[in-house]
Amino acid sequence: MFTSILIAHQKRMAFALCALGLLVGTIVFCNRSGDEARAQGTAEVVTTQPTKGKALDARREEIARAVRSFAVAFEKGDAKALAAHWTENGEYATDDGAVFRGRAAIEKEYAQLFAKRKGVVKVGIDVDTIRFPSQDTAIEEGHFRVRAGKELAVTSKYSVVHVRENGKWLMAIVREWPGEGASLRDLDWLIGTWSAKRDDTEITTKYQWWGEKNFIRMDITIKDKKRTAKGFQMIGKDASTGQLRSWTFDPDGSFGEATWSREDKKWVLDATAVTGTGDVVTSTNLFVPVSDNAFTFQSVERTINDNPVPDIGPVRVTRVNAKN
Repeated sequence: MFTSILIAHQKRMAFALCALGLLVGTIVFCNRSGDEARAQGTAEVVTTQPTKGKALDARREEIARAVRSFAVAFEKGDAKALAAHWTENGEYATDDGAVFRGRAAIEKEYAQLFAKRKGVVKVGIDVDTIRFPSQDTAIEEGHFRVRAGKELAVTSKYSVVHVRENGKWLMAIVREWPGEGASLRDLDWLIGTWSAKRDDTEITTKYQWWGEKNFIRMDITIKDKKRTAKGFQMIGKDASTGQLRSWTFDPDGSFGEATWSREDKKWVLDATAVTGTGDVVTSTNLFVPVSDNAFTFQSVERTINDNPVPDIGPVRVTRVNAKN
């Protein structure tokens, strides 16, 4: 958790936003609901594990509140508040092998990290499991995402041993690992043609192998009552980092890139793009397979020129053709 990884013209851009998938590596629909944008500086924390029993549910919620507090302190760059989540003699081991022992040492490390920070930092935490080996001990596991400024986000895997002291849950031991590596063949399930609709907009995407299966090419067509937009995307593995990445292009001059990481069955795309008019767009996009012929799409933490815009989805996407 986690040292090493550290619109005024919105209506005019309505159709461009609808085609945002061309820019950031996924399918995005126009948002016509008029919902207010999410407040800046609000960290995203998702707990996916079901709860059983009121007492167990209460303890999990207490830890979830602590996780949200941690994320907010990280985004603010508040080293003292962040270190306060550890026990007095707590331990933090980073994914590069460094180990910091004691709250004071952890606070110093974060203070040095935050002093080098440039731009706005966004944090996302997915809590996969919380287990209780004893009444006052908990083990939390999940994934931690950090996006610094306009850079692509980086994901790590983590494990935390919590202990309850004087009625408060604190972190005693934190371990961090690099995010799981993924093979391009792990995206084989995408091969084929897919369709989704929202209001009067229809989006069709076709994924096919390209270049002796070293890349996947995606062609996208977006139609509404007034116009049709097209674009394409290439997905491949960056040999220098081992990470899956995508590059997306639109005929109007827009382009974007994204990193792909897998969290169990869910795929997380941390994306950034530049439109043909020079606007900078960022988002975190989620692909969640629900069957061989359907997945859900969701786009969160969306910004245009650092201004928050509403989330999108989840939206169901269905297969219209069998795999090639």
